[in-house]
Amino acid sequence: MSKVRYFSDAKQNNNILISCVQRRIKVVKNIEQYINILYYFVKQAAERKSHLVVFPEYNFFDVLGLIPGFSALNSYLNKKPQGTNKAVDHSNENNMDKILMAFFYGTAEPIERCLKRIISILASGFGLYIYSGSYLLAENGKLYNAGSLYGPDGVCIGTQRKVHTTDFEKLIGIERDNVFQAHALPFGKVAFPICMDATYFETFHIIRKMGADMVILPIANMEEYDQWKALRGIWPRVQETYVYGLKASLTGWIAGMHFTGKAGIFAPIMMTPKKDGVIAISQYYEGDELVTSSLNIEKLSAARNEAQYFGDTNRCFEKTIYANRDK
Repeated sequence: MSKVRYFSDAKQNNNILISCVQRRIKVVKNIEQYINILYYFVKQAAERKSHLVVFPEYNFFDVLGLIPGFSALNSYLNKKPQGTNKAVDHSNENNMDKILMAFFYGTAEPIERCLKRIISILASGFGLYIYSGSYLLAENGKLYNAGSLYGPDGVCIGTQRKVHTTDFEKLIGIERDNVFQAHALPFGKVAFPICMDATYFETFHIIRKMGADMVILPIANMEEYDQWKALRGIWPRVQETYVYGLKASLTGWIAGMHFTGKAGIFAPIMMTPKKDGVIAISQYYEGDELVTSSLNIEKLSAARNEAQYFGDTNRCFEKTIYANRDK
């Protein structure tokens, strides 16, 4: 691996190259195969001179193939829904929630250590920033969906736990957190909530008040792709808060569950060539693709300052509502 360091240039001219990963789940037979999957995307991003690489939610699913007997079970479960193109409903199976909770809690720590070590080596080896994608974090007897950002020195900058969990995550015992964070990088401030967090407008408003200009959003949508349903997340949040949105997506089948979604880079409508809020987006909602584009924090700040209605509030109205909410 050859290191590429050009962060001082990025800070000077405010241009940042971002690469967001869309990838298909590939159940591996050994850890080398998994390393090669991640290495392929980071190498490609480095060749494009990216400053930051973003991996998707549940970026570890591939390594479940290392568990004895999983490959056979996975093949069986994936065949069941293919005809109807619907995911298996685990909630109707006896004790499936307890089995999955015990399984994920038991495997969380070694998988977390493995993923973090790989990301750390890739970040330092290529000399760039890498968001790990999300993994399961076992902590104090609880299980969280979390993701970490690593710097070009291979050191973890910060970890964010998911705040808004899905019904499936609740079913298997994943807990929610209640705090968001933002981290200052040489080329701007970044936050990295996870998937469902973007469904609620408050998430991005809180993050923006922390000074974030870029919001990483890893996703793994367990549903059939729908263009309009996909808009419920990062796209409107970017338009509301005037930040850059960086979305990475996990796709494919595992254990009877079907994941779809497009990786993309988003900006306020007025800043995009087609005035549609999209800087770059993957061509298909399944498969492997690396979406790369240049961002400019200075231009984003200018667009925010020029926006006619950005930050508008009605404090008198809000005070009245809050004062009367318990009456």
